[in-house]
Amino acid sequence: MIRLLVIAVSALMATTAATSASAGEITVKVRGRAPAEVHAEILQAAKQLCQEDLVGNPSANDLAPYCVREITRDAVARTNSAELIAFDKAQNRSVYALRVAAR
Repeated sequence: MIRLLVIAVSALMATTAATSASAGEITVKVRGRAPAEVHAEILQAAKQLCQEDLVGNPSANDLAPYCVREITRDAVARTNSAELIAFDKAQNRSVYALRVAAR
């Protein structure tokens, strides 16, 4: 059985930013991969979801790092992997940086 993690952004964006209610979903393979590799893929997925959801929001560049951080932390917690949780905690805040392009 291949263990997969599905990252979804829904209620988080509804409460963090007054944006459209569009929720995205990306699947990340977890089993058999190094924590750094999984974390990088989760982080990339979180950035993609936040980028899509925050486009057009006047406060997007201020909200983006918080969006990425919260989605990443939620996804990491769902894996129930102590190694991945420890790796995530060791990351610098700059990892969550994201610039959102204006429409």
